Amino acid sequence: MTARPRIVIDVDRDGWTKRLQLNIVQLDENDGGWGYRLAGPKYNGSSTNLLRVELDARDAAEIRKFLDEAFPEGGADRG
Repeated sequence: MTARPRIVIDVDRDGWTKRLQLNIVQLDENDGGWGYRLAGPKYNGSSTNLLRVELDARDAAEIRKFLDEAFPEGGADRG
């Protein structure tokens, strides 16, 4: 049986541009996974993690509430 994936928000510093990157990541039991970059330059393999926050059920509920208020139709309309 595999463990439930963990969801984290990462703030990284790009090694080339020194700009900040913000992403949400789904991690497996081995800390491997995939994510979605919300802001900053594209990842090029030179980033250093500055901050990682693991989300819990309460965080997820609050984030869903904000998103549902802003995008009541589930975000299907992207203009």
